[in-house]
Amino acid sequence: MYRRHVVVVENESLLRDLIAQTLEAHNFQVTTAANVADAKRACSSVDPDAVVVDIELGPGPNGFDFADYMQRNAADVGIVFLTNIPDPRFVGKDRKVVPNNAAYLRKSQLVNSTELVDALDAVLRDRASVKYRHDLDSTRPLASLSKKQLGVLSLVSQGLSNSQIADMRGTTIRAVEGMVSRVFEALAISTSADGNARVEAARTFLKATGNIAGE
Repeated sequence: MYRRHVVVVENESLLRDLIAQTLEAHNFQVTTAANVADAKRACSSVDPDAVVVDIELGPGPNGFDFADYMQRNAADVGIVFLTNIPDPRFVGKDRKVVPNNAAYLRKSQLVNSTELVDALDAVLRDRASVKYRHDLDSTRPLASLSKKQLGVLSLVSQGLSNSQIADMRGTTIRAVEGMVSRVFEALAISTSADGNARVEAARTFLKATGNIAGE
């Protein structure tokens, strides 16, 4: 019986091994990679049926970069994103970077390993649906913010001042102040004490991206 081959691209070694073991238990053949360079070599070597890829892969190209490479060089390979990132806007991308018939699963939303296996099967059979697109879920974290607002919020979460953000974005401090104020308003964060508001906003962003645990 033919065993479908999957390349798992995940920079966290323990999680990478866990995903591999889970898929092997469901009769997939698995090759693992820790970054995009390793993943390209793996795909060239084994010619997989599908890839399961995180978006945040440490320094260097991210999961979207790898997906773009696969679309250009092996468009028949199925793609399943498995990530903490609620949707592409969090890394400055548009929704269209998720290829047609790809699945997009948030790690925190998976109840059990069967969901990943089902998503892989759907992608491999060209039957992916909104069920496997967590990035389109209207209840996902910070769904109401625009890509620009999320970009500014990300910089706030890194501890940058309004002046530093203005320099990075090539705009005025006043424009950044207005954007930050609108972000706080959208998040229902009181601005009576700006320092505390920035801390709360940063915590909201980091929690949404899985970089700190929820309450």
